[in-house]
Amino acid sequence: MIYLKTEKDIVGITKACEIWKKVKAELRKKTKPGISTKQLDKIAADVIAANGATASFYQYEGFPGHICISVNEQIIHGIPSDYVLKKSDIVTFDIGVTYEGYVCDAAFSIVLDPTNEAALEIQDATIDCLNCAIRQIKAGVRIGDISYTIQETAFYHGYEVIKDYGGHGCGLKVHEDPIILNYGQPNTGLKLKAGMVICIEPMLMTDSDAYVVDADNGWTVSARNGKLTCHEEHMVLVTDIGCHVLTAD
Repeated sequence: MIYLKTEKDIVGITKACEIWKKVKAELRKKTKPGISTKQLDKIAADVIAANGATASFYQYEGFPGHICISVNEQIIHGIPSDYVLKKSDIVTFDIGVTYEGYVCDAAFSIVLDPTNEAALEIQDATIDCLNCAIRQIKAGVRIGDISYTIQETAFYHGYEVIKDYGGHGCGLKVHEDPIILNYGQPNTGLKLKAGMVICIEPMLMTDSDAYVVDADNGWTVSARNGKLTCHEEHMVLVTDIGCHVLTAD
């Protein structure tokens, strides 16, 4: 179901997003080689709790972590574990924060080694996909145009997009309609309306869009070829004249 947010809703969602930004800032400080993803999960959980909120993903459909932490070939839904980060890693944090019933959902990636050109290139391409899509958003734009922009921008940079996962509505629930895939056809799909809050989340893969879901945990989605992936996500309020990125720094 699609929910057009009221002014009250937008105030509540914005507060959840402000807490999300605090979590992001703390994770940026603490994410270094030698720390485990389980330790980072606890850091995120503590910041969320200290701000009177809850981790939206914890036990969501059985997910065991407070946030998703995906490393290298893991593109989404990585489960925090005893894995210790290495300097060569690229790590993505997908974080959900619920505050007084309002939800923020967004993701960002960190390249631990500033000389890791392959990781920096796929991160830059993913951010470019995100920014190109966001620049299009306003009331009346069709979802297919946003999806097509992400797809074509990824192809321009030489990457593939995952086909079965994408963005979505959010704010009153973690996942709301509409679904916003990372590929599509121009001038197709639902028209955006002012008051919609949507998550735009390009997920890029290297050389192939084939993926596998971890058979043991049933959650973690990884590139079948084991090559680098990247995921970036912003939460966006649609307006008549454009949009407002609620999770922007």
